[in-house]
Formats: sequence, C-alpha cells, structure tokens
Amino acid sequence: MHKVNESAIVLIEFQKEWTKKGLFYTLIKSQLEKRNAIQNTQSFVAEARKLGIKIIHAPLIVDPANKKGWMAYLTFGKIFTKGTWRSEIVDGLYEEGDLIALRETYNYKGFDAFHESMLEETLRENNIQTIFICGFATDQCPSLTLNTAEEKGFEPHLVTNCTATFGDFFQKRAERRHRERVLTAQNALKAISSA
Repeated sequence: MHKVNESAIVLIEFQKEWTKKGLFYTLIKSQLEKRNAIQNTQSFVAEARKLGIKIIHAPLIVDPANKKGWMAYLTFGKIFTKGTWRSEIVDGLYEEGDLIALRETYNYKGFDAFHESMLEETLRENNIQTIFICGFATDQCPSLTLNTAEEKGFEPHLVTNCTATFGDFFQKRAERRHRERVLTAQNALKAISSA
C-alpha cells in the first residue's frame, strides 16, 4: 500500500543534455521516442501533483571551474554544464515547491543519485518511504539509485515508461534485474489512488 504523504517521484537527470541535439540525446533518442518517455513523465508528474505526491528532481550539474569526478575531467566539464541549456530541467516538469537533490560529482559512483547529494536527507525530512524512480539511462543512474534506496530501507520502484536507455537489450535487462519493483506510471497512480 502506497500512502500519498509518504510517496515521491524522483526524476533523475531529466535535463536537456538528454533531450536536445548532442551525444547523449543521440545515444537514447530511439528509446526516448519509442517509449514516449518525456510525455509519459510529464503526464505522470501532473497527475501525481493532483494527488499531493511530492516531486524530487535529482539533476547532475557539472561546474567546469570546479570539476568533481574523473568523468567530469574526461569530458572537460562540457556535459550537464552549469549555467547552460545542458543542465536545464526538461520543460513541463519543474514547478515551484518541487524539491531538488543536486548532484555535482560525475563518475561511476556519481551515477547513483544518492551519491554526494541531499537525496536521502530530502526523503527522510519529508517522511518519504515509497519512491517512484524515473530517468536516464535506465540501467545506469535509475538502476543504481534503486539499489541504494533498497539498501537504505526505502521502497523504490522503477517506472518503466518514464525511463529510457541505449537500446531494448539494456532496458529489458534493467527491468528483469528489478522485476519485483517495476511498474508503469499508470499502475503507480492506481496504487496510490487506492491507498
């Protein structure tokens, strides 16, 4: 049973780096479009807000003047760059009152939205127990975040139609790995509405 006041949607890297022309967009473009991930997430978030579910954004922002993590150096700080369109949240998702759990470290550990961020504190301060994870790339940041959420005693779920990755193989592998915690946005809303 998912209680509204104990539930939140965590949006991992719903940033224009993934959705505008460039390398990251090219990597997930076919899955992004095939799965209708952006529109599904916009609808999911809009309906969730009506129910009173908290929305938590977990963006990655790389400061070229203060790079953190080996991948930030490897990419010269030109990925998810602070102060540019690359780090902006996708249109139609952020509203005043949403929570932000910023992540600035860009390396493999940093793919986990809990790593060196305020995500855990934000969840605990708001008495959140159930989290619905959306984001990119499914088998990387969302998958690693789900694992850590379980380890920390939360009840995480991967919202499959609000995620995308580099191809069907990787998407299906991630869904199999977390099969007991996989659902669609529609099923998440039904579960919460009936609580």
